[in-house]
Amino acid sequence: MRVVLLGYGGWVSNPSYGHTSILVSRDSTGELVLLDSGEGVLRSMFECGYADVGRLRAVLVTHSHGDHTLGLPTLVQFAKALGGRFKVFGLRETLGSLRRLLEAVSVSDFERYAELTEVRPGDLVEIAGLRVRFARASHVVPSLALRVEDEETGGCLVYSGDTAYSEEIVSLARDCDLLMHEASFPDAGSSLARSLGHSTASDCLRAALEAGVRLAMPLHFGPTGLRLEPAEIPSGVTVLYPSACLTVEL
Repeated sequence: MRVVLLGYGGWVSNPSYGHTSILVSRDSTGELVLLDSGEGVLRSMFECGYADVGRLRAVLVTHSHGDHTLGLPTLVQFAKALGGRFKVFGLRETLGSLRRLLEAVSVSDFERYAELTEVRPGDLVEIAGLRVRFARASHVVPSLALRVEDEETGGCLVYSGDTAYSEEIVSLARDCDLLMHEASFPDAGSSLARSLGHSTASDCLRAALEAGVRLAMPLHFGPTGLRLEPAEIPSGVTVLYPSACLTVEL
């Protein structure tokens, strides 16, 4: 399972980060699964060498905020042009927002190309040889976290979506290879982070340590980005610092 980081910024962040979106690819099939579809996600796919929207099988949307959804209309338009079709998984509330978004920007007949499919926390679905389990995240709108496992290789990643520190996400990530966890705020802003349903760098590292994951990647940076000193990283956690098109093989 190949994990490609398309973007790692929050809605208000340095534009060069791109909005947080993650592409999962399986070499044995060539099929693609996208975790969140932030603004500009198709451009990021092109820049990272994954331009063929016809290979896209699913978009897993964690919640309705624009930095996780605004790229979807363009993906649908390209699917229409290429004769492609993919599923869009999300909570009922998220799918309602996506429907209104697609209608608002006049993407006609979108359900022929993007099948909106409701999931709930605890659900398990299989997509293109990947097993995906959903859990509740702790955010200001209904939100999901995702565990993605490759049935062929056993590789495993967990993506937190937007969330405050959550024991449910720690449980979801237990003994996984890679935890991609939001870290929107520096530790000095921990009170504000919690009030907005977000995490700090320490929250990200704490979740990784408690879950026993092999690798942790902080994501969804705010305007100031993120700086981690070696002394801040707990023993037993290896941190992957994000960059555009960073690829991890699991």
